[in-house]
Amino acid sequence: MKARGIPEVLLRWVGAFCSERTANILINGQLSETQSLPQAGLPQGSPLSPILFLFFNADLVQRQIDSQGGAVAFVDDFTAWVTGPTAQSNREGIEAIINEALNWEKRSGATFEADKTAIIHFAPKMRKLDHEPFTIKGQTVVPKDHVKILGVLMDTRLKYKEHIARAASKGLEAAMELRRLRGLSPATARQLFASTVAPVVDYASNVWMHACKDKAMGPINRVQRVGAQAIVGTFLTVATSVAEAEAHMATAQRRFWKRAVKMWTDIHTLPETNPLRRCTDQIRKFRRYHRSPLYHVADTLKHIDMETLETINPFTLSPWAERVQTDIDEQHESLAEAGGCMQVAVSSSARNELVGFGVAIEKRPPRNRKLKHKALSITLAVRAEQNPFSAELAAMAHVLSTATGLKDYTIALLTSNKAAVLTLRNPRQQSGQEFVCRIYKLIKRLQRNGNHVQVRWVSASEDNKLLGLAKEQARAATQEDALLQERAPRIKSTTLNLARSQAVPRNTLPADVGKHAKRVDAALPGKHTRQLYDPLSWKEATVLAQLRTGMARLNGYLYRINAADTDQCACGQAKETVEHFLFRCRKWTTHRTDMLQCTDTHRGNLPFYLGGKSPSDDQKWTPNLEAVRASIRFAIATGRLEAT
Repeated sequence: MKARGIPEVLLRWVGAFCSERTANILINGQLSETQSLPQAGLPQGSPLSPILFLFFNADLVQRQIDSQGGAVAFVDDFTAWVTGPTAQSNREGIEAIINEALNWEKRSGATFEADKTAIIHFAPKMRKLDHEPFTIKGQTVVPKDHVKILGVLMDTRLKYKEHIARAASKGLEAAMELRRLRGLSPATARQLFASTVAPVVDYASNVWMHACKDKAMGPINRVQRVGAQAIVGTFLTVATSVAEAEAHMATAQRRFWKRAVKMWTDIHTLPETNPLRRCTDQIRKFRRYHRSPLYHVADTLKHIDMETLETINPFTLSPWAERVQTDIDEQHESLAEAGGCMQVAVSSSARNELVGFGVAIEKRPPRNRKLKHKALSITLAVRAEQNPFSAELAAMAHVLSTATGLKDYTIALLTSNKAAVLTLRNPRQQSGQEFVCRIYKLIKRLQRNGNHVQVRWVSASEDNKLLGLAKEQARAATQEDALLQERAPRIKSTTLNLARSQAVPRNTLPADVGKHAKRVDAALPGKHTRQLYDPLSWKEATVLAQLRTGMARLNGYLYRINAADTDQCACGQAKETVEHFLFRCRKWTTHRTDMLQCTDTHRGNLPFYLGGKSPSDDQKWTPNLEAVRASIRFAIATGRLEAT
């Protein structure tokens, strides 16, 4: 640390932190004697430990990352690489890395374990690989076909088959554990799937999602089907897309693309000093072969100007910086009488594909009882670049920049946007950070001149004339013929939503899948399935799922899978289908009374009784939950759909 310019005072603090460490053990209230720890190392859990560890292995890791090679490290996991035209030409570079690591081991006191050391050659064709072993600390290390790097199994041709299979296997294990839990409501099971199963499958999907297609998707689709079974009780034989629609689950590809688009957007909000930010142009220059996994995302989003995105730093303000005074209470104190007073109402508008803001000012100079009023409107940007939240912050920054000449004023900024007020109260690593920083700089400048600045939230339900005037100005800024008056960087949140709408696959049922499901519900996939299933118990949900998918414990389906001797109903009148079971089977006539009382006009209408949309329904259609409940009660009363 001293060699890297760390001040002597900090060195003494760190020395005291790392030396003369002691420990004792507490068991059942009994405390052991204190023992000294001559080689304690860095304490786990301390926020200082990872920083000190970076200094510890800096000599090993710190090297130039370029087209010739580089190195990365995560805690005690060190990975280095070299590039060249052939595996044989890289051998010299690999041996140099090994020698440098062993020399660092001697200097630092650390220990490399040869049995945990792995070497791999990446090449497009098997014949270009070099299988000649290396010698490390007297042990022979043979190049492997695949190695794990930060949790990702990478093979010699970067096809990621092993990793995809492993991710699917671990995801299936987690999904089956979820399925074993009894008594969960569909809403709870869906949340558990999203928090415990999906992350296991999706880990590092940005790297391997481009290789996950066709046959490779099979094991992951099985995870999805088991997850749907855990949520609403669909059979495993139900098509994946239908099961996902019934359980209101995101498809695996949608999850992959959402993560990839967010990562690509996040990279473009990094400061220019970050090496990831600087490499985005190079990613775009890859051509037909050996493309970076990020190229597929970059190519899909090439019509969105990511280069003009706002920069978001890790911290908006220093931890010790004083926060602006904010007020989100319903009752507000009146402005101070001493000195001048100024109330500024800001409002934003988003319409006609434009975003703008309006400002209304009520000013009373010192020793002057006469109020002065002023109003203005500014068209900020197009809707694809900004949003009402960022426009509120931009309005505050604009007003404060025009008030820097004031002295001894009490300034109150009024807004009905609560999110903007809370953001100023507790700035974070988020969209609009540039506006927030500008607001804080201007407030600090105003405070040096004796001004007091406060930001107030006013409920939109309050009849505040100043806010009403600001809203009128904001709407004037977004008229159809309005011209842009300011230029601001693209907001991340708005750009992310736009990118997802373009890149993330839409939820649709394939044309050749789910014939029965489409006949029952023309609105699949849709949010209404949550309305159908979430209030139900798991037993009720699985009954409804059987009826809606057509794969139920009825002879019509059981005969198709060789689980019944005939497809005929026990009544002997017809094939036992969902429609026959619900409306026509004579065995259950007395059980249908409740169902028939639900409607006089939709009797025998399968979509109506199962919460689906029929082709004749209009855009205002909503499922009739009373009819759905009656159908579920009927099916449970017959006992026909229960497992035997």
